[in-house]
Parts: sequence; structure tokens; C-alpha cells
Amino acid sequence: MIHVGIDNSLSGALCILSGQSIVAMTTMPVKEYVPPKKGAKTTREIDIVAVWQWLNERVGHQLDQVIVMIEKPTNAKTYRAAEAMAGSFHALRAMCELKHLQWERITPQSWQKVMLPGCVKGDTKPAALRAAKSIWPNESWLATSRSKVPHDGLVDAALIAEYCRRTIK
Repeated sequence: MIHVGIDNSLSGALCILSGQSIVAMTTMPVKEYVPPKKGAKTTREIDIVAVWQWLNERVGHQLDQVIVMIEKPTNAKTYRAAEAMAGSFHALRAMCELKHLQWERITPQSWQKVMLPGCVKGDTKPAALRAAKSIWPNESWLATSRSKVPHDGLVDAALIAEYCRRTIK
């Protein structure tokens, strides 16, 4: 099986695992949406075509072996964030449905309970990085070669994929 973890947000990421090995990771492809109304605010949204192209280029010959786990939107701090996360989730869900991919939804709390045992609320990001480094010690977790700080989305996507590998047979 090939397990794909998706940290569903505009600053999220995707990770492909084959066995316990990371095959590929990328930050979430996004694009700008320019409303037709003059003066309306430009927003960002997931570039679902780019998501599909990225996934298909890496596992297209084995799509029947892929299971995708998408993080459900929860606890957004603002209405705009909730709207973006819900839109992203449904675009990713629709992609999986239309491409006949097996997929599951997961809450952050569910995968964190398994992958970050004993983690206290508010410590999830550092705990996730520690867990990811212990599973994949050779990964840098940097989004680009110029990045200085590990990318939370890459870390979370990898842990979601690993959760998927451990729990779905």
C-alpha cells in the first residue's frame, strides 16, 4: 500500500509513504483567486489540479494501491480560516472521489492521540517535530533549501501518512 497524508490547509502539505519510507513531500500547492468584482479582495485557495498532478506523477502507475488520509477542518480561529479549510477539504475529497482513490478523513485530535502520546494541548507542534524526527531522522523538514525553520505542514502530513499506515490495512 501507498499511504498519502494531507495536512489540509493553505499552509499544509502532502506526504507519500511506501512502507515507512517517505517517497515524496510537498507544501500545499496554492493559487490566487481574483474575484471578478473590481476592488474585491484576492484570496488564496488550494490548486487542486496541481495537487492531482503532483500525486499522479509520483504514484500514477499504482493508483489502485493508494489510500489518502485527509485532515478534517476543525477549530478555525476566524470565519475566513474556517471557510478556506472547509473549501480545501471538499476540493481534496472531490479529487479523491473523482479519481476513484480510497480515502479517509481524520481529525487532528485522532491522529495526534496515537502519534503524539502524552502530548499536552499547546505542545503539539514541537511534539510533532520530535516524533517525526524520531521516525525519519534523515529528513530536514524544511520547505525549501533557503528555509531555516521546519515546515509544520510537512511534519503533520508525514505523521498523518504514518498514522494511516499504522491503522488502515
